Amino acid sequence: MGLLNPRIGLAHHKASGGQTDGMADRQEVAAGLLRSYLFEGMTTEQVEPLADVSTTRRLVRGEYVWHAGDPADELWVVLLGEVKDCIIDMDGNEVIHFMHGPGMTLGEPGFFSQERYRILDSVAMMPTTLIRLARGHLWPFLDQHGVVKDRVLERLASDLRFETNLITSLLTRPLAERLAFRLLDLIDSTRERRPGKAVTPRITQSTLAAMIGVTRENVNRALAALALDGAIRAEGGRYALVDEERLRREVAQGWPLGLRRDRRTDPRTP
Repeated sequence: MGLLNPRIGLAHHKASGGQTDGMADRQEVAAGLLRSYLFEGMTTEQVEPLADVSTTRRLVRGEYVWHAGDPADELWVVLLGEVKDCIIDMDGNEVIHFMHGPGMTLGEPGFFSQERYRILDSVAMMPTTLIRLARGHLWPFLDQHGVVKDRVLERLASDLRFETNLITSLLTRPLAERLAFRLLDLIDSTRERRPGKAVTPRITQSTLAAMIGVTRENVNRALAALALDGAIRAEGGRYALVDEERLRREVAQGWPLGLRRDRRTDPRTP
C-alpha cells in the first residue's frame, strides 16, 4: 500500500510523466509567489531570493502532482489552472477533498508533518502551471522570515476548523445542506468577489458530487431544490448564492464555518 511505503508512491509519480520545466521567468515566479497567502504583504525584493531557486512545472489535465505515499518534500503554488486533492474509496468512487485554483498553495500537511509523505492524490483538473518550493530552499527562507511560519499555522488551523464542520455536516445534515456547505466553501476560497454577489468558480455537477460523496443525479436534484427555494442561481457553470447571509445562517446554525486562509487570487480563474 502507498500509504505504508512512500517509495511506492514515488515510483508511481515517476511513471506518470510529470516534468519539472526548470527555471522560469524570475519576475513571473516572484509575482506568483506574492499571490500566495504565505508571502502576503511581502515585497518583490523579499521573495526574489526564493524565486531565483524555484522551478515551475506544467501539467496536462489528469496528470498527477503527486500520489498518496509520495515523499512530501515541497510546497506548490498554483500559477495557472486547477488542482484537486482526491482519493478513490473502497467502491472505486473518487472523493474530492479540496480544489486549489490560481494563487493557492498546496502540500502543507505533508510538508510539515513528522511522517513527511502524502496521504491524498493531487491531480490537475485542466492544463496547469505550478511553482515548486523545495524543502532545501524553502526551509532557510522560513527560518529567516518567521511571519511565514505564522501564516502556515493560521492555514492549518483554519483547515482543521473547516474539516471539523465538514465532517459534522456529512454525518448529520441532509443532502441539500451538505451541498450548500460545499458551495459556501468554494465562495470562501475566492478572494476576488463583487460586493453583494457571491459566485463560485466554474464547477461541474460531477465534481460537486465527488466533493460530498453522492451521485451526480443526487446533486442535480439537490441543486434544483436549492434553486427552487431561491437560495442559489446557476450562471454558466457557476453558482450564485442569491441570499448568502441566509444560507450561511441555516447551514452554520449560528457557528462560523471557519475562515479560509488560503484563497484564489486571480479573477480570471475559470
